[in-house]
Amino acid sequence: MAPPEAGNPTFLNVRYILQWFSPRWFICAMGTGAMANVYQLLAGGPKGTGFLHNAAQVFLLLALAIFVLASFFTLVRVAVARDYIALEWRHASLIQFYSAISIGAAVCTTGLLNIPLSFVSGPVAYKLAIVFWVIALVVGLFFIFFTPFKVASGHHAEPRRALGFWFLAPVGLFVLVFAGDFLALYTENTTAARSIFFFNMMVLGLACALTVIMYTIVLFRALFWSFPRKDVAPSFMIGVAPVGVAIVAFNTTLPLLKQLSISVVDPALVTSLVKLLSIMLWPFGLWWLIFAVLIVILYYSREGVPITLGYWAYIFPPAAYTIGSLLLAKTTGIAFFKYVAVVLAVIWSGWWGLNVVFTIKGIKNRSIFDVAPTFKGDIPYL
Repeated sequence: MAPPEAGNPTFLNVRYILQWFSPRWFICAMGTGAMANVYQLLAGGPKGTGFLHNAAQVFLLLALAIFVLASFFTLVRVAVARDYIALEWRHASLIQFYSAISIGAAVCTTGLLNIPLSFVSGPVAYKLAIVFWVIALVVGLFFIFFTPFKVASGHHAEPRRALGFWFLAPVGLFVLVFAGDFLALYTENTTAARSIFFFNMMVLGLACALTVIMYTIVLFRALFWSFPRKDVAPSFMIGVAPVGVAIVAFNTTLPLLKQLSISVVDPALVTSLVKLLSIMLWPFGLWWLIFAVLIVILYYSREGVPITLGYWAYIFPPAAYTIGSLLLAKTTGIAFFKYVAVVLAVIWSGWWGLNVVFTIKGIKNRSIFDVAPTFKGDIPYL
């Protein structure tokens, strides 16, 4: 069934916007919420005050608002454009973006638990955090199974489609783990906290294995296949995210392990292993960040990068790496990691501001709602 605008691919109206309302909008919430957590950590953690804490509150509220609005339009889309969702679910790359819903919800959970809002009481914030964590849990687990199943069974996967978006599903697992860690830390129900801990350990194992596999696939594609089109340039930055969220997940497990007095493992041994593993992972994240920046510069110098929602992929991965660096500095006592994190926080604060300007401009001229050129040839009627 061809859409009414099939004869004119550039014709954009409300129906078209709803039909192709991309789950990439949740990446806006991911990046904004991650920056909120960066500011709160720089302010001194959950008890921090001052300008950075106030900035963290503003960014958290923005992230919550973006997530709620994106969720509303996604639900409307389910009601009026299920055929188009089915088309995306048959696409080996477009289906990857649905994991952003889980990540966005988990980032909001983390923010609600660690960034005190002046007009929201602690108990209310905790209940809201549970709601977002449940969303992250249900959506994240669904797509971690559904996405590889659809890709493997859909006769659509090719090496050229293995882009940075493929990291989103395992990244969602890591974010689910540390959101659950914080939730367990703040609960007074010891049984529930222990259940979350053991569940998180199983999810963490799955996330680690899938991440190694994804790095192998994406690097193979980068080294042995043709250079991707310019509109997917931001996808290179997503490779930074798994390192950042893995370090966060590992290090948020330590206080929970100490609080619960888990007898199955030796807390001292786990602490040493987490420190060692985090220090070993950190330079790989820095290497990928530099690699991604060089690739993006190459794109801009050759032909430029069109403004799409993919620009928000520039924000969350470095922000997650910054959070990981701050937690690593706290865990190890090595100030160098904090110095790097401060520099990254300054740079990506400016980049976030540019993204907002580009997004508003794209909303005004409605170009931000269009389907990325790389994917147009794969979708019927475009």
